[in-house]
Amino acid sequence: MSTRNPRHRRTVFFIDPIEASSYPVTETGYALLYRAWVRAQQDGGTVLAVYPDTQLRSATVHGRQTWTVDAHRVEHFTASPYEHFRSQRDRYDASADVGSTRCHRESPAEPLPLNDADVIVFRQETGRPDQRARLLTRLQAVEDEVFVHLSPRLALDPRFGSKVLPAKIAPDRVPAAFQTCETAGGVERKVDAALRFVDRTLGAPDTFIAKPARGDNGVGITVCGRSPLADRPDVEPGPALERLLGTYGDLIVQEYLPSVRAPQGVHPRDVPRDRRDFGEIRFLLIDGTIPRTRDGRRIDIARRVPTETSLVADSGISYPTSLSAEECDFLAHVGREYLRRGIFFGGGDLIRTPDPARPFLFTDAARSVCGHAVVTGALNGDPYLIVDQVLDSIERQLIRRRVEPVGPRVALPARD
Repeated sequence: MSTRNPRHRRTVFFIDPIEASSYPVTETGYALLYRAWVRAQQDGGTVLAVYPDTQLRSATVHGRQTWTVDAHRVEHFTASPYEHFRSQRDRYDASADVGSTRCHRESPAEPLPLNDADVIVFRQETGRPDQRARLLTRLQAVEDEVFVHLSPRLALDPRFGSKVLPAKIAPDRVPAAFQTCETAGGVERKVDAALRFVDRTLGAPDTFIAKPARGDNGVGITVCGRSPLADRPDVEPGPALERLLGTYGDLIVQEYLPSVRAPQGVHPRDVPRDRRDFGEIRFLLIDGTIPRTRDGRRIDIARRVPTETSLVADSGISYPTSLSAEECDFLAHVGREYLRRGIFFGGGDLIRTPDPARPFLFTDAARSVCGHAVVTGALNGDPYLIVDQVLDSIERQLIRRRVEPVGPRVALPARD
């Protein structure tokens, strides 16, 4: 394992190209790249970027297997990404504003032996899924020599999928749900079993949710049955489930929580700040705890409320909200469970409800570098507040690795 000090440190970011981002002003990977570059200017380190579908090449040198990748050295940022993209337009349309230009310069790609890096930060969501899985598998070969923020073991283990992890951490705090993997057989049998669950367990509601069991970031989430949006057609459940199973594999079918939306007659811009019975909050945890502002105050969390013509998975408006004492206690439990699984910067979604017996439900877990980091920072008056704390967490873990025996970074629970 490298023990290079920050003055000579090589930090490698596996990120998506900013040109492909639909909302670059809050792109977490790019923000991390920028803030790491700022630190490197102060201590003499090197920051490099690797983009999706880049191939890893293997070689054996003096009996040691090495992995080489083509990486771009970050040479200069002309501006803070947050200010750069905010200056272009005050508001982004996720369906239209794709193709934003970068605000940094980098060298042409050159071969980089990953075994000689000090830190690898994995934050890629685009590119070919098979290539991404292959890359993560190969990164396992260097994980014991190089600190990898988002362990490949963690990313590849199906027990840690963002849609299945909440039920493993807090089974009494999740929506009623059914996993099609519990049914043996083909697509037809799985569809039948899912529809029986909807009828018998959920009580045949007009609307329910289906989402890929191994999906992340809203991909494939489908509202089945009657649409909560007046301008969208209803979705026939049977054909929708069949299509989703064929496209994504096993699904999670769960109850729809109408409180994710503002109550009828309340526009998102008029969200009452003192009401806690609706909306979705996106929490973040660094080293198992809720981040704090630079003056020590617990941060406000992003509360997302869909617009009248959208679902949260499509877009929405984020507002700052404080956490209740019960929510803080619950997130302390989630933080301990995240750390037990090796999740050092994670997050997730809680949907608030008007039901006093379950005032919020844990619907999604983010077990990697979270996409709401810049948004949450901005809501607290500092867009890089969370990003800087992630880099601080990485620094602490590097120090810890220098004094502890080197071994697999994530000790997966024997049973989960």
